[in-house]
Amino acid sequence: MKFAAAILFAASLVSSAGALAKDWVVLQVDKGFQPATLNVKVGDTITFVNAETKKRRHTVYTDAAEFQYIRIPKQLPGEKASILIKNTGKAIIRCALHPGMKMTLHVTR
Repeated sequence: MKFAAAILFAASLVSSAGALAKDWVVLQVDKGFQPATLNVKVGDTITFVNAETKKRRHTVYTDAAEFQYIRIPKQLPGEKASILIKNTGKAIIRCALHPGMKMTLHVTR
């Protein structure tokens, strides 16, 4: 009986941890990121959505060393891509095609 209770407790911890993670949506529109600043936690997911009404492609990248996995090479209008956040820190997210596009990302535990 103790073993079954331990399994249930472990399963509830896993379930609770999963429930704490959030999926944030960032729109790419009018050559900008909305929101321009985002505060997330490790384990959260950011979904980048190209919400342009014009035929405008976007990319997503950062030069921050701890966030080199944040890379979306090309997004056409209507496309979306999700990235799981793995590290703490701060990063400036940019679009390689539109130098004025930037978003500040703050990640905590």
